[in-house]
Amino acid sequence: MTLKKDIVISGLGVIAPGAIGKNDYFKRLQSGAGAFTEISLFDCAEFPVKLGAEIKDFHPAAHLNKTKIRNLDRNALLLITAAQLALRDANITVTEENTDEIGVCTGTTFSHLWSVHEFDKEVFSEGLDFASPALFPSTVLNAASSHVSIYFNIQGFNTTINTGYTSALESLKYAMNALATGRANQVLVGCVDTLSYTPFWGFNKLGFMAGLKGEAVSCPFDKRRNGPLLGEGAVVLVLETEQNCARRNGKALCRILGTGSYFDAYRIGKIHPKTEGLITAIKHAMRQSAISPEAVDYVSSCANSSKEGDLAEIKALKEIFGAKIKKLPISSIKSMFGETMAASGGLQIASVLGAMERDFLPPTINYKLRDPEIDIDCVPGHARQKEVKIALIDSFGPGGYNSTVVLQKI
Repeated sequence: MTLKKDIVISGLGVIAPGAIGKNDYFKRLQSGAGAFTEISLFDCAEFPVKLGAEIKDFHPAAHLNKTKIRNLDRNALLLITAAQLALRDANITVTEENTDEIGVCTGTTFSHLWSVHEFDKEVFSEGLDFASPALFPSTVLNAASSHVSIYFNIQGFNTTINTGYTSALESLKYAMNALATGRANQVLVGCVDTLSYTPFWGFNKLGFMAGLKGEAVSCPFDKRRNGPLLGEGAVVLVLETEQNCARRNGKALCRILGTGSYFDAYRIGKIHPKTEGLITAIKHAMRQSAISPEAVDYVSSCANSSKEGDLAEIKALKEIFGAKIKKLPISSIKSMFGETMAASGGLQIASVLGAMERDFLPPTINYKLRDPEIDIDCVPGHARQKEVKIALIDSFGPGGYNSTVVLQKI
């Protein structure tokens, strides 16, 4: 099936460490301020690495109806608040007339583990008879996405996608297909993952975290990199056709030119050394977008400070862009917000929307020591003024999925 080329993003809601709402987020990106502190959400005294990019000063009651958010976990509250911000940004009100025409698709990876851990903790400490049953419904993966539809009374489709780090971009692709086939007039594309005990324990045990074998710092592309620090976030985008947006007098933030995906079926927990999956995904996205490598102004990189992953990504980009790689800005916002798993692709898209609106390149902070194998312009240290007309966003992880999207300024 050939997708329509007139699908746009018309609303953005974002909650990130140090930023509630898109304007705060854009300012944070322009300032180049890191968000890493010692984690306070749970006891991490037993872990050698205690840093994370945590969302603090988040008060859901300031944004949502108090009576409708009882017994909701942190993930649902973050996602619903991001959806509220996105709907307001798009100037959309859900009514009985349009509720069947709106869909929800959410990418998430570990979000349900927060409630799983809390429920299990009560079971083991209080006993089965005294554990709160209110915790149990949120232990399923699709809970956060379902709560968005319940809160806003959205009665179109509701889908949850988990493809690891690429979940946000795969959710966007799913939404584009839904719009192209007429299943919906608008789709809320969400993504959420939060810091919680179980995944934090897992990343520590796997030896994946920065600070276990070197300095505890998120420094993509830097020779000092020794793994990521974790973060959290929630993003919701409103997608619709350009015609539908114009018909209701909405404002398109950008046009989605194309997407690409490829599963390289290598092995769990490892990046394919030849990066063929990422190369193929990027080629698919550029072919669908009908653009050449020369047309791309900026790449929002997936680099999370992993020694192997950052190098593999640059190898793939060199294969695509050739000699242009020397002058092509390629930066990683994970230097500021850490590896936010399923939320990472959404935060990347949100950063590109900010770059297009305010004519700047988000920086790669904490860059000090050049790696001779990664000879690129990573926009080190500080944001840079530049108009971004076409941007490529890539996302991949150690599970085999590779996803790419191309956005165009309107």
